[in-house]
Amino acid sequence: MTTVRVTWFKKGLDKEAEAVVVIDVLRFSTTIAVALSLGFKHVYVFSDFSNALDFARSRGLPILAEIHGIKPREADLDNSPSELIKHGATYLEKGINELVIRTTSGAAVVDAAVRQGFRHVFISSTVNARAVAEALLKEGYKNINVVCGGLDLSKFAVEDYVGAGALIDELISLEPRIFLEDEGLAALYAYRATRKTLLDLFSKGRSGKIVTSTGHYGDIVIASKVNSFSVVPQATPLQWLSGALVRDKNKN
Repeated sequence: MTTVRVTWFKKGLDKEAEAVVVIDVLRFSTTIAVALSLGFKHVYVFSDFSNALDFARSRGLPILAEIHGIKPREADLDNSPSELIKHGATYLEKGINELVIRTTSGAAVVDAAVRQGFRHVFISSTVNARAVAEALLKEGYKNINVVCGGLDLSKFAVEDYVGAGALIDELISLEPRIFLEDEGLAALYAYRATRKTLLDLFSKGRSGKIVTSTGHYGDIVIASKVNSFSVVPQATPLQWLSGALVRDKNKN
């Protein structure tokens, strides 16, 4: 039987887990899913903005970034799936098929998981929950830790909780014998109760209000569309810097 545990922030990483799934719906996880779906081959993930910027400039790559929800002036793009959809083709047409990203929550959890030696680190959002669920079950992991990034790595975020529920719902649709602790069970039922009104829910949450205030309401619209992408982002270590390399597991 497969056990799924839902936890929060970097401190929630479960050392016993065979696979870690990082969820940061607004907006890291959704941005990663969009990037890979557009055709970007690799996304380099950093928790430290200075390291991310140095790496991006050294390789001539665009950097997407936010610091506590706000795009720093040095970044080329915000951590925004809608911005990436708008400008991504320009980079791809120039032969630039790699990106660098730094975010406050999701990127930090991915970086921490890689640093702590987890070998199987996935990134899920509402937009690719089904694809990630299929990959997890195909690999046969029996102990899965779903880690929600939250707001600023310290506050509950409703979209991440519901995003965890979306992933669990997809897992159960494929394999009913899933063991859930109370947190996972509550997330599942929260998702099932709200899946028809995700846009309204996400826009009213703390993260959604911040995203809207920066002019990126379109990011919330994208995140509310369940299973709109079929990519399975998986992170592997970046050997010589503090970070992780994310790519589509389906294309490895």
